[in-house]
Amino acid sequence: MVWIEHHPPATTDGSSETFDLVAFSNYDIKERAPYMGETRLSVGEATWKRITRGMVESLVGGEV
Repeated sequence: MVWIEHHPPATTDGSSETFDLVAFSNYDIKERAPYMGETRLSVGEATWKRITRGMVESLVGGEV
């Protein structure tokens, strides 16, 4: 699984966007305590690495 977080200009400084590649310590799915009646699942601890739009396009094989 590849997880990429995108933050458009409206959520940053208003003029630039950011992309972060998120890696998890493990991908074992664990059930967590329900929240507002909904079942919640989680995987391992996350770490984030800032990447460029070009890197994202390389990962997904096309323009974003």
